[in-house]
Amino acid sequence: MHNNRLLDVIGGLLRAAEHPDYTGITRYGADSMPGGQSPAGVKATHLSGSVSMLWAAAVPRDCEPVPADDSMLTSMPGRTLRLMTMLLDAAQPAEFTSWQLCAAPGVGWPETGRSPSAIRIEGSDGTVAYLRATAASGPGGGAAEPKEDPCPDYRIPPEVSQWRHSRSAATAELASV
Repeated sequence: MHNNRLLDVIGGLLRAAEHPDYTGITRYGADSMPGGQSPAGVKATHLSGSVSMLWAAAVPRDCEPVPADDSMLTSMPGRTLRLMTMLLDAAQPAEFTSWQLCAAPGVGWPETGRSPSAIRIEGSDGTVAYLRATAASGPGGGAAEPKEDPCPDYRIPPEVSQWRHSRSAATAELASV
């Protein structure tokens, strides 16, 4: 699956989520293949001004599936990964056949040694994509970031589960790269 197609679906779902902590969803990067000098991704800007990024990376050989857990809610990248898997579960886009949270080598919490840091997605064309989650602090720095989910009562809108029927990634409007 081409990066642009993958990121169109991801960005479209994040927009459809209408999550109250996100003030904007934009695309960035120029690489058409995973990794590279200008990795392509989707950036979610938080109310705090910080950003979470899901970007196309090369699939590491030793990444391992991990379950979602409450430790994900203590960081922006973790919250974004958790939301993304919930959106994928609700929408089940036809472009993808499966997705799972993964731990990348060397990325994890000290107490467990591993934590979700990416989503591994299998495309309906049989290709595999790997979206890493990272974050960058906004104007207030990391101290301004909540250490727990700032929107614990958020529920995925019913439109997300209808997204696969009413809109496709081809018609989802995203900012240009």
